[in-house]
Amino acid sequence: MVTLVLQARAPDAKMLAHLKDGWPPVDALLATASERTGLDDFGDPDFKVGLARLLQSLDEDAQLDEPSRIGVLDVLVRRLVSRLRVEAWHSQHQSADITDPIMITGLPRTGTTALANMMSLDPQFRALPPWEQIDPWYTEFAGDKENDPRRIATIERQSSFVAANPDQMAMHLYEIDATEEDHDIIGLGFMAQHNTLPVGGYRTWWRAADARPAYAFHKKALQILQAHHMPRPWLLKAPHYKFHMAQIAEVYPDVRYVFTHRDPAKTLPSYISFVTHFYPKGTVDRIGMPVIANEIYTHLLEGMKTAMADRDRLGEDRFVDMSQNALNRDPIATLEATYDGLGLPFTPAYADAVRAYSDTNATGAHGSHKYTAEQFGLTPERIRSDFAFYIDRFGDQIA
Repeated sequence: MVTLVLQARAPDAKMLAHLKDGWPPVDALLATASERTGLDDFGDPDFKVGLARLLQSLDEDAQLDEPSRIGVLDVLVRRLVSRLRVEAWHSQHQSADITDPIMITGLPRTGTTALANMMSLDPQFRALPPWEQIDPWYTEFAGDKENDPRRIATIERQSSFVAANPDQMAMHLYEIDATEEDHDIIGLGFMAQHNTLPVGGYRTWWRAADARPAYAFHKKALQILQAHHMPRPWLLKAPHYKFHMAQIAEVYPDVRYVFTHRDPAKTLPSYISFVTHFYPKGTVDRIGMPVIANEIYTHLLEGMKTAMADRDRLGEDRFVDMSQNALNRDPIATLEATYDGLGLPFTPAYADAVRAYSDTNATGAHGSHKYTAEQFGLTPERIRSDFAFYIDRFGDQIA
């Protein structure tokens, strides 16, 4: 029986020695993961490129204190351990293909979370909740989620976080069994966006990188998660999909995208305010908010340019568009239109579940998230000018 690691594990002496001089080399991290598992098959070696780029950016850009460095190191080793476990599972089991996934994407802060939470209520989809992304190879409690230690630990962690940061509920809705961004799953291929770390050099590389090997491993993880359940189309969501949609479609040939929309002049400052809240302690002060805000802004602007080009390349029949404003005004009608675009049934029972969810989580129900463009060195006029190529194309979805 393998050990499930739910708590951060202190680095061993060799890892700590590396941290004194910088960051450990890739081979040292791989050796640590192998020592912890007794396994050595990491699969396709392409992941090492992303890991090396991330370590380089952590060294050159991040300016993390020692506790934060130890925390990041733990995540990297944990993902390498999971990668070994995923490969080991596939060496011993047959796996079914992933077909007809739905991927929700768009700029962050455009309703991707609210939409994913609502669509996760629909039993015709297979959701990807945050707790299943922790050690996705762990199947001992498959079909018994109430007793799954990953879920129990995630509930405790989320409750503690919200209690310590009550304003977070005004920024983000946390649903334990709803689809959440797949940072940990795509992180197994070391192609996570790492949006809560100041690693601008890594993200510049990441935007242009070949994401196909990482999404091929992403598929392997999902195949394990679906192995003990009745097959249903996966419901996935992440704003980071928009950077690599054409490449994702090569790995998931029948993927369809629900693209969410909101005025970028509201989206960009909201996101900068939200995501920097999660930056490691002291990082914003050491680097400076203007530098961080500019990197995030440029990243999202370039991402939207790529998304528009990929839409042209893939064809509009693969996309359904959804306005966040419309979802807030009339969730039932907006979801009905979305389902119609996807060619999926919209049942009365599901409509009732959405009404109940909306009554509890309507805009403002958990407080308000306050921010301005100016506090990040931006103006609404500049944002709308820079994003004119997007606004001109989807103005009816933004209004």
